[in-house]
Amino acid sequence: MKDSTLILIESNKNSARVILNRPDRRNAFDARMAKELCDAFTLLSQDSSLRAITLAGTGTVFCAGADINWLASDSAVSAAQAREDAEQLARMFRTIDECPCPVIGQIQGPAFGGGVGLVAACDIAVAAEDATFAFSEVRLGMVAGVIAPLLLRKTGDSFLRRFCLTGEVFSVAAAKQYNLVHDVVEKDQLDSRVVELVHAVSNLAPQAVRDTKSLIRRLRAVPDDERWNAGIDANAHARLSAEAQEGFRAFLERRSPVWTTASGSQGKESSIKGPYDVAERRA
Repeated sequence: MKDSTLILIESNKNSARVILNRPDRRNAFDARMAKELCDAFTLLSQDSSLRAITLAGTGTVFCAGADINWLASDSAVSAAQAREDAEQLARMFRTIDECPCPVIGQIQGPAFGGGVGLVAACDIAVAAEDATFAFSEVRLGMVAGVIAPLLLRKTGDSFLRRFCLTGEVFSVAAAKQYNLVHDVVEKDQLDSRVVELVHAVSNLAPQAVRDTKSLIRRLRAVPDDERWNAGIDANAHARLSAEAQEGFRAFLERRSPVWTTASGSQGKESSIKGPYDVAERRA
């Protein structure tokens, strides 16, 4: 991926940080930015050493969605071009959603339109207490079509009916109530809370975390029998893995496990307390 000023990637050992960097446009994305964000997550998805990825934005706004100047730049746009642009946006959201590594969203301000879609694409979303959200598409004669699949799965039909049909701005409390965001913190604690989550995920068995995310994704829309069978297969496979064997040994030896990275190199001893610590406290 070529150097970009619209999307920044910061790496730190076994984690990475992807930053929307267009503050003069409230981090709104156009065709170029959408492609570069897609390219960034495609690149990071190939790095098996990563334990966690953070998605954040520069400035006071997380993301204002699609840049209206881009959408309105060519009033004579063809149906084929309109579909191509929509497909590019869908690829961007899907690449984030389907990234094998856990993605943690850091929402420091307003997230409107497609910005809400970015939040929904994250596995874990942490928002500042003053963050606001809106499906602003209907205000502009648009439809939240590209982000609807993500949002329907994450928040449900009732939520979309309430806010997609009105375009109203809603609070972080409503976003948390409907599972769009998971943690709400004071603004000055946002960075530290995200770092805590990155460390927590990074201390877990890396392949088990990736396999768990993959399993959740595969179980989204399959019949109950297939869900049970997929879960049984995943459990049996994990039990025979090197990570499980290390976890079992660590429990029996009353120590913290030492995980290897997904690529096979040995990592540091986990700082997460093992089950034996809980047992000791209960004894």
